Amino acid sequence: MKVLIVEDEEIIRKKLEILPSFSKYGMEVLESAKNGLEGLEKIKRFNPELVITDISMPLMDGLTMIKESLDYEYSAIIVSGYNDFDYAKKAIKYGVTDYLLKPIDIEELNKSLITAKNIYEMRKSFINQEDNIDILKIEKNENKKSDIALEMIAYIEKNYGEKISISDLEKKLNYSESMLNKKFKEYTSITFNDYLNRVRIKEAIKLLENTELMIIDIAFLCGFSNQKYFSKVFKKFVGISPGKYNKNI
Repeated sequence: MKVLIVEDEEIIRKKLEILPSFSKYGMEVLESAKNGLEGLEKIKRFNPELVITDISMPLMDGLTMIKESLDYEYSAIIVSGYNDFDYAKKAIKYGVTDYLLKPIDIEELNKSLITAKNIYEMRKSFINQEDNIDILKIEKNENKKSDIALEMIAYIEKNYGEKISISDLEKKLNYSESMLNKKFKEYTSITFNDYLNRVRIKEAIKLLENTELMIIDIAFLCGFSNQKYFSKVFKKFVGISPGKYNKNI
């Protein structure tokens, strides 16, 4: 697992770079940066799998760096001298794995490294199951078939938390359900329902990682009518139940 360390204090940065914990958990410090701007450049250039960053740094702070690199797939741990609730709230919003205070407690850091690794591997496993289809980055083609599919995609992403089905779009798009299904699959290679479930599970993962909501509440927020069916769909895509996923966070 490739690690990037972003820390403006040279002594702390150097100590982190040689920490034995990384090799212990199959990690390697690939690069380091002395501010958020440099860190952002290195995230884009080296594509690390774990980023450990301070918050308060010159040129760009750690939270802004994470916000600006949300399109990149990595786990993040914040190490900060500030025990600030607003910082912690923003960190949760941006999907940060853990928020540790300086001076760093090695045992706490080790736990955070294990958690970050588990979360990254689960995310990676989920993404790999999508048959190379990035449901958030399907490019628009200049034809009617694509426009219809894109309207269907927009409808899913806006209403995934409600009880929806492809039949809701028959009147709106003036096509039969079977024709809509055909056009959607031609464009995306997956069915409307499969796409809907993938969107719902991705959102469920965000809620599991970033909130303390009960699994049953997450199921309903993501559009599932009952927890049992939610767990079945979650396991199909992620490989483990939402309960087990929650325990690994």
